[in-house]
Amino acid sequence: MAHHPRSETTAAQKQRRTRLAAFSLYDFADSAFATTIVSVLFSQYFSQKVAGDQAALFGHPIPGPTLWAWCVALAMAVVALLGPVLGALADRGGVRVRALFLFWLPGVVLTCLLWLVDPGEWILGASLFTAAYVAFAAASIFYNALLPEVAPTAELGEASGFAWGIGYLGGSLLLVLNLLMLQRPALFGFTDQLAALKACFVSAGVWWFLFSLPLFFVFRETEKAVTAGRSFLRETRSAIAQVTHTGRELLRQRNLVRFFFSYLLYNDGVQTIVTMAAIFGAEELGMSPSALIVFFLLIQATAVVGSILLGRMADRLGHRPAIMISVVAFAILTLWASFVGILGNALIEYWVLGGVAGIFLGGIQSASRSWIAHWIPVGREAELFGFFAIMSRVAAIFGPLVYGALVLTTGSLRHGILAVSLFFVAGGSCSAPSARKRSNRSGRRSPAPERRLNRREGCRSGCPRPRLAGDEAVPKRTWASTNPGLNEPGHRKQSKKRNRREVRRRLPASSLRAACS
Repeated sequence: MAHHPRSETTAAQKQRRTRLAAFSLYDFADSAFATTIVSVLFSQYFSQKVAGDQAALFGHPIPGPTLWAWCVALAMAVVALLGPVLGALADRGGVRVRALFLFWLPGVVLTCLLWLVDPGEWILGASLFTAAYVAFAAASIFYNALLPEVAPTAELGEASGFAWGIGYLGGSLLLVLNLLMLQRPALFGFTDQLAALKACFVSAGVWWFLFSLPLFFVFRETEKAVTAGRSFLRETRSAIAQVTHTGRELLRQRNLVRFFFSYLLYNDGVQTIVTMAAIFGAEELGMSPSALIVFFLLIQATAVVGSILLGRMADRLGHRPAIMISVVAFAILTLWASFVGILGNALIEYWVLGGVAGIFLGGIQSASRSWIAHWIPVGREAELFGFFAIMSRVAAIFGPLVYGALVLTTGSLRHGILAVSLFFVAGGSCSAPSARKRSNRSGRRSPAPERRLNRREGCRSGCPRPRLAGDEAVPKRTWASTNPGLNEPGHRKQSKKRNRREVRRRLPASSLRAACS
């Protein structure tokens, strides 16, 4: 029976749309944890009611904001240690969806158990939150690893931005429901506002559970497990060896190393802002939980627009410009936030800051995720997104630690915000393209990369390299050549040694000179 290419193309497009919808719905689901628990309600409740002035370590009182920041840092440290190994195991066994399930379900249960945390029970609250945050962040490793299966390489930026936008929409809708629960607790059957507030934590877990289900029905493991008959200990050792090899390969790519260090710094600032913004508004400006919800609804609304627009910008102009615009904007906004009130009304200024910051909040995260997806080789998605998770979690360690230490020593949240702006300045400096001279000693313009490559091959005239029979059948052996993201601006140049080795493998110089003559 004949196959019609047009019908096959239509079926493939339908499958991509279905995968994008399921992928985006998971972002729609887990944003409930990121907003209600991490950013808005539980963070403020833990800082003011659960810990407050009652927490103490080794006889020394610890402020609530400091303890919250250190819980976030501890959770991120655990994920940073486990992330790459878990990703490598998932890639070798072809079990990314099942690994996602194994972290997603405990995360949902632990989120619902936050209902048990009463004021003053800071040990229970810190333990449950830290464990839930570890499950949430670990699940994100395997979720992000599914991105290359959602869209073609050229459309990854737009697909990632669309999913981020849907995620912010999900977090916003749940915040609206939480706002109604807090303002009218009797309507939902609660006796007081504290019971309604604790029920909001349960709603985040239920929301995360319900809207994640389509992903587990749509995505199927397409790879056969390669770990059958092997012990878990042996496979873990193989995974660690694979991660070590990946780290060495990454270190050979100078541009990728620069991007990772840049991401480490600016994402440090982003994660600190996300986890501490509600506490800053409550402690410094006296915002109520209902006001904080509306404030974050504004951020979510602008983040939906920003993630989609900057995702398209990344596809059309390159990921580096989109990221640089966001980093510079965040540096200016955090500097303003540390002196909020300088124009006369601190509360109005904070609302303006939140609306503008939301535009770049979604954009910088989606552009970073799609840039990583561009150069990941097929079959190593979870492992390399594990490295991506390492950078984001390591980033989330130092920012809250510095922020909490400054609050502990100075007693002011503004000094912590001022330190965050320095992370954006340093991250932008690392991400900026290096200024290299384009001319040679004689003052003439340097030849194009293709002409220099031809001259290395032995063609002194600089004529274009002819396409010879058998070229397409030559396997690409280098790790870097399997990464389409190296065609991104800033990634096109490889080292001279690698170019010469590739040329010698593909074609002898004498054969090329004969072909050009």
